[in-house]
Amino acid sequence: QLCELYPTDFVLFQRFLSSLIHMFKKSYTAQGQNLLSKKDLKALKSQLCELYPSLTEKEVDEILPEGQAKVVKLDNRCLLYSAGDAPAAFFDAEGRSELYPTLYTLWQYPHIMQELTIHPPVSKFVLNGADLMLPGVLVPANGVVGFGTVTKGQPRCIKIDGNPYAIAVGRMLVNQTQMEKLKGKGMEVLHVYKDGLWAQCGKVKPNAGFTEEEEVAPCSES
Repeated sequence: QLCELYPTDFVLFQRFLSSLIHMFKKSYTAQGQNLLSKKDLKALKSQLCELYPSLTEKEVDEILPEGQAKVVKLDNRCLLYSAGDAPAAFFDAEGRSELYPTLYTLWQYPHIMQELTIHPPVSKFVLNGADLMLPGVLVPANGVVGFGTVTKGQPRCIKIDGNPYAIAVGRMLVNQTQMEKLKGKGMEVLHVYKDGLWAQCGKVKPNAGFTEEEEVAPCSES
């Protein structure tokens, strides 16, 4: 079945499994943390609202309340943003102001991020650390236009067909024209279910489709 889903790209998938390691696949440690000043928090919230237009100011205030919001610096160059003792809410992949929601946040606010939907069997590749290959992406009912505007570097999440919750977060590696061809590697995966950041956030599972099995399964629970 997977060979049918991936035609000639199936071999590439196998290579990626052995060669690709995203930033939270390996262990990491915190190097320090600081409370965010009012000025820094205001700038952070402004950037989040700009990156994720569906995220309201009220929701950002709920996630990162003033006086509690802090930043933790990791030894893999990543920055984690959280409030008090709550799990990390957002991460800056390489300390370059490229902000992404953690799965913990995305499961609470699933509307904030654009998505790509994949065939369920493809999820085991993503969970094992591979980037997303476009032949495994499902085309929306209204065709490629249903992907919306695609730009290189754009943050997106990955869901499986039949489950409303994201399994991974990453950034697009292709533009609109390349996306519509549905060939090759399309998204760099930065954070995925069962990685170190997911574990740090409490090993939460959003519904019964998320198990210890090698694939995430369809599940309509919300």
